[in-house]
Amino acid sequence: PERSTSEEKQMSEQPRTGPNGTAGAGVQSDKLEAYMLGHYMGALSGVRLFDEAASTWAGTPYEERFAGFVDEIKHDIDRLEAMLDRLGAGRRQVAKGLGTVTGIASRLNPLSRIRERTGIAAHGELEMLQSLVVAKRSMWVTLLELAPAEPRLDAEELRKLESDAADQYDRLRAIAEETARDRFLARD
Repeated sequence: PERSTSEEKQMSEQPRTGPNGTAGAGVQSDKLEAYMLGHYMGALSGVRLFDEAASTWAGTPYEERFAGFVDEIKHDIDRLEAMLDRLGAGRRQVAKGLGTVTGIASRLNPLSRIRERTGIAAHGELEMLQSLVVAKRSMWVTLLELAPAEPRLDAEELRKLESDAADQYDRLRAIAEETARDRFLARD
């Protein structure tokens, strides 16, 4: 049977047995939701940055890889939205976050105006994208740690998302390695 949002909130605030077996180690819903909403806003900004990187690499052998990253990150956002829904995070908060991140992202991406693939700015962009994936992976790991104390978090799903993030990082790092010589080595 379906639970109401108030029942879910009440359940999440009840003491539970924590991962180490101690009583009273229940997850504080408000802190968990705030944490996840922060990452949600970052993911919305991140998908925009990956989309810009796809434009940077258009017409190269890397174009399809970046288009794939964009699709994968959109999937991650869908999964995070579903988790937030299970936790009862209000859409009002999500909408507010969306408005905030759109404004911040448009001002904080100094690389968005630089579309040169071969310069050091492009390498910096790759490093920034890698750091976003590291942050996302860290969130999945944190949520996985909390899953035993929060039944609305699916440990199997979180393990898959963490593994996907590790794979994304490795693929981004491979692009950086494959293209670094063109940026930094002198041409004769």
